[in-house]
Amino acid sequence: MPTNGMTEVLPLGKKQKYACNIVMGVMLVTAGVILILAGTGVIKASVSDIAAPTVLFAFGGAILFSALIGKNSLSMWIAGVILACGATSLFVSVTVAGYGNLYPIYIAAPGVGCLFSIWYAEAKFPQIKAMIFFGGLSACFSLNSSGLCGWGLTGGVIAAFLGVCIIAYAIESYVKKEKGDA
Repeated sequence: MPTNGMTEVLPLGKKQKYACNIVMGVMLVTAGVILILAGTGVIKASVSDIAAPTVLFAFGGAILFSALIGKNSLSMWIAGVILACGATSLFVSVTVAGYGNLYPIYIAAPGVGCLFSIWYAEAKFPQIKAMIFFGGLSACFSLNSSGLCGWGLTGGVIAAFLGVCIIAYAIESYVKKEKGDA
């Protein structure tokens, strides 16, 4: 039976809901304990440095668990985005790189979400297109954030990349219309 490309999301059963809620609670308690230990000096890290990655990983991990239990591609996408943002915050905390160097990961985050969601997505090609788009756009911004070139060259590369994406979209739309798929 043809579908619209959307994967049907089935509601979680009672036991699955309980398990997901327990995992979410455990993840948040763990995050809280880590922040308390950092705040009291037991863990030698600044609370302000580890708060964002700790909370993002707790929420992202809990959503990922729920998505895996429910085989839900949208929840997988959300978990991927949150975990990508958590990884960026963690890298800022544990490396000499700052947000000024790592912000392209935030641009790539929707593509990372698509990478996570592709496992359960019925339509795989739109996920792949989004990964290419956000990954390519992130790579363009990485030119500047890495210090390889200034905004003048980076802006030109971004404009050219977006132009190629628009041309590819126009060609794909035309081919679909000619085939009668639109």
